[in-house]
Amino acid sequence: MNSKYLLRVNQLDAVQLDDGIQKVFTDSLSKILDASPKILTKYHPELELLLRSLLWRYSVYRERASFGQQMLFLRYSDDQLKSWRLVLHFLFAVAPKYLGDKVTYQYTNSEMLQKSLSYCQNALNILFLLNTMHFLKTGRSPSLADFVLGLEYCDAAGKNQRNIGYFHMTRELLWAGFIEFIGNILPFINYHKLKRRLHGILGERASVHHEKTKLTEKTLCAFCNERPTLPHSISFCGHIYCFYCLRGNLDADPEFKCIICGESGKEFEKVSGFH
Repeated sequence: MNSKYLLRVNQLDAVQLDDGIQKVFTDSLSKILDASPKILTKYHPELELLLRSLLWRYSVYRERASFGQQMLFLRYSDDQLKSWRLVLHFLFAVAPKYLGDKVTYQYTNSEMLQKSLSYCQNALNILFLLNTMHFLKTGRSPSLADFVLGLEYCDAAGKNQRNIGYFHMTRELLWAGFIEFIGNILPFINYHKLKRRLHGILGERASVHHEKTKLTEKTLCAFCNERPTLPHSISFCGHIYCFYCLRGNLDADPEFKCIICGESGKEFEKVSGFH
């Protein structure tokens, strides 16, 4: 792979790794607070600020590279990260999340602050999109903070940097995309209607007769195979169902047909008494 494009891929991967590492720590913090006394919960934004500050302190401040950059042999140039840029980098990397959490969870009654936060988040999303387009074109500054501060990544490994194959990552991304697609499409599939149509095509129907099924102590619901609760029979064929089984199937599939003989289940009547 061309070193120019490999560097771009590594820069994007470093940003994703940083987000993943921070999420691991913040999720762990949330679980700890959930199991702790409730009095600590109101300090969640401050504790998360402290956690993010420590991550920044032992990565960017000490090594001039985030943890994601270190894993991919990238770093900031020492000439770029002067003291004032370090302070600004800290503010860009840590402060916005803290301020957003503070307004979201502790100033819920302030409509003005909530609207201002919403506008700021929308503006940041637009800027992030524009910066991503800029990065794809120029290959510089994959994060918004890097662009604002004029920071660029440099190779920390030199000739010792190993080549990385991305075939397995592509495969995982395709599989994850397929699973997400299936998960999004399943709720729109009417399982009962599909089952009825497949049963009509592949299943064998019993001989159609219109003799009423007699309700006895041994009668079972045609659908759940249990003693019928509030027994009702389909008007066209007389087969007996629980009212809830029949009503539930009709709500899920208005064209529901008797699972025994295939007659329409749109009309049904209450069955009373044992014979």
